[in-house]
Amino acid sequence: MILKRIPDKLKSDIEGFRSAPSGNNVLFFSADSGMGKTYAALSYCAENKDSLYFSFRHISSELALKLFAERYPDVFKDCTTWAMFFDCLKIYSKEKHPTVFFDDAGERNDKTDFYAALKKFSEESNSDVLVVLIGRPWEQIEIPCQTISIAPYSTQEIAETPSVSDKDSVDIFCLSAGVTELLSLYDTSISFEENIKALLHINSPFYRLMKDKMCKCFRTPESYNTLLYAMVNGYNRISELAVFSGYPKNKCDKYVKTLCEFGLVRKEPEKNGHTKYYPANSYIALWYKTLLTAVPNADGSFGEDVFDRFMRYFNDVILSAFYNEMCVYWLNQNIISISTEYIDTKDLSYRNVKVGNVTFDFACEKKRAVYAYYDTIPGGKLTQKLWKEIENSTTKDRPFYENEYVICTVNRVPDSYWTLNKHYDNVHIVKLESLFATYNKDYNRRVHPRFVPSFV
Repeated sequence: MILKRIPDKLKSDIEGFRSAPSGNNVLFFSADSGMGKTYAALSYCAENKDSLYFSFRHISSELALKLFAERYPDVFKDCTTWAMFFDCLKIYSKEKHPTVFFDDAGERNDKTDFYAALKKFSEESNSDVLVVLIGRPWEQIEIPCQTISIAPYSTQEIAETPSVSDKDSVDIFCLSAGVTELLSLYDTSISFEENIKALLHINSPFYRLMKDKMCKCFRTPESYNTLLYAMVNGYNRISELAVFSGYPKNKCDKYVKTLCEFGLVRKEPEKNGHTKYYPANSYIALWYKTLLTAVPNADGSFGEDVFDRFMRYFNDVILSAFYNEMCVYWLNQNIISISTEYIDTKDLSYRNVKVGNVTFDFACEKKRAVYAYYDTIPGGKLTQKLWKEIENSTTKDRPFYENEYVICTVNRVPDSYWTLNKHYDNVHIVKLESLFATYNKDYNRRVHPRFVPSFV
């Protein structure tokens, strides 16, 4: 089921493109490594026997021409130039209505003749041939084309899989970052911990995908590895990265921009106008924090120390960060029912505010103050001591009844907190089920609309 979505989307996009011709018969099918581009193309060709598939992977344009002609000798016999190749394709299209895939189209910069011949074919051909170039988002396609792409799976899409709960879907998403190849490795019949142990091996695609991707993107990935490793260890500004790596600031800046262009790093603005840089997704962060420097056993597996470090970082950082985003989303959707005043929940000055002895995830002190505390580390606990600190810190300069308190938690809510929620209208306890209900609401409305009779 996980893999089926990608071929289905490609098929739908191709059908949509053919049904609404735009005068251009070239598509660029774009997605990152591991998203299932090749699988989708081959699945399409298996269903549509007249379609053709070629790949430039690891071969020059000159050699590709020879191999492509040899693969389909009845169609491309004796083709020695790309112009002849597309002339033969034009003849083939008079009998068939094929979709022709060229995989790894942006892998090497040696395709000038290929693109020139394809451009001429596209401009002159009145046939029903659709050419689909397959590549990664940052690769440049040298002729006009329409782009279709694959996005990573969302938690809601993962939860559509039988036997996967909302909570399980978050665990799986944070482990895989929604990447198709990594999702396909997950076995729902065994526990999450057992899945992790199976993935922690040097022959596992979970381990190899990141290494292979870096080698594809960079001739010498070591310098970029240093910067990504620094980011997961708390060095997130350019100045900090320069200190950690020993590279000049201008070199760090150049390398970080390249990492951003390749979709490996994202940048986040800070309150003070500075920018911090982080690995682009949870899989990259997990890999660099726990596997880059890990030493395997003789059989290729990793020891209990690596597993323990992996699980600790996963729960305390990766999973906690995702649940934090869910809490932020919940507050953004519900602030209007909590405060009568307009509050911009996206204002960074309201984030991570220390009041007294407590650092609130969100704090806005207007006529009525709103204080939000997010308990997002699985296995954590809301304590009476914490509540006393929250109350003492927020009532030094203003009375309790002028404050609104929002406590979001992914853990079991203690009875003492439910008592507060019951006795005080200004104490709002948000449990995990409520966070999911709000987070999934838009998706369910789009994908699973309920039938409502017109007379209601």
